[in-house]
Amino acid sequence: MLERRKVTEADIKTIHPIITEIWQEVYTPIIGSSQVAYMLETYQGPENIRQEMQQGTQYYLLFLENTCVGYTAYEVKPDYLYLSKIYIHQAYRGQGLMREVFDWYDQLSQELKLKQRLRVNQKNSQAIAVYQHRGFKLIKEDIADIGQGFLMIDYFFEKNCC
Repeated sequence: MLERRKVTEADIKTIHPIITEIWQEVYTPIIGSSQVAYMLETYQGPENIRQEMQQGTQYYLLFLENTCVGYTAYEVKPDYLYLSKIYIHQAYRGQGLMREVFDWYDQLSQELKLKQRLRVNQKNSQAIAVYQHRGFKLIKEDIADIGQGFLMIDYFFEKNCC
């Protein structure tokens, strides 16, 4: 069974190497190593995580038998629960751990009476298949200029809670 541990200020330096490893594995084939490096520095660096947490983003490390196997983060928005990060390390995929994460988000969404929303790179077909399997529906696409000539070409998916 997967254990969630809320990330504290002291954990921020611990989480960064995990994030880096997962992002390089997941995104390098999709967007290339230069954009991955830029996004890790700009969006998932320790200072950015610290700022997000100060602004209300809830980060959790995911553990299986005392081994960190991934992380997740969410924000409570006025109209929805935004699932901003959901990552399982490659060595632990295919074991039903993502199902446990989504079951937890379903429960949280019901408690808060909020639908769920997330964004995903349009080329991340594996993640898209998981989201659709979990009942998420495509609501729009988005192309965002994130600087340095890089674009985020994403879909937004949504799932009703109740």
